[in-house]
Amino acid sequence: MTWLAWVVVAIILVILEIVTFSVFFFTCLAVGALFAAVLTYFNVSIWISVGVFVVISVLSIYTIRPIFKKMLKKAETVESNVDALIGAEAIVTGTITPLKDGFVKVFSEIWLASADEEIKEGEKVKIISISGTKLFVKKV
Repeated sequence: MTWLAWVVVAIILVILEIVTFSVFFFTCLAVGALFAAVLTYFNVSIWISVGVFVVISVLSIYTIRPIFKKMLKKAETVESNVDALIGAEAIVTGTITPLKDGFVKVFSEIWLASADEEIKEGEKVKIISISGTKLFVKKV
């Protein structure tokens, strides 16, 4: 096998990677093929080139592939803005009754809040949902 054949193999493997979405498996094999191409260019035995192809490909699969996978891994969705308040704890700053809204302090901000039960000032509550600028809370 000539060095050019190894380069063609590497190109084919990269194309397979693009077509199959195999999460960098074929890319790792392509890296091995490029190493083999370099050795073959310098007239190293075909058996040594094949051995280097196998070793470098396996090493790439166990070292480079996890790094690439981690880079492509979708970040866990992080709630932002008001959605981040759901599930948070707050302190009641104005008594809340089922018939009268009150106020809570969450992350140093005061919010209008309502509840299905009476909650006195100073008690801890958990934010259940949000509608507009009003929080729906329950006792902790």
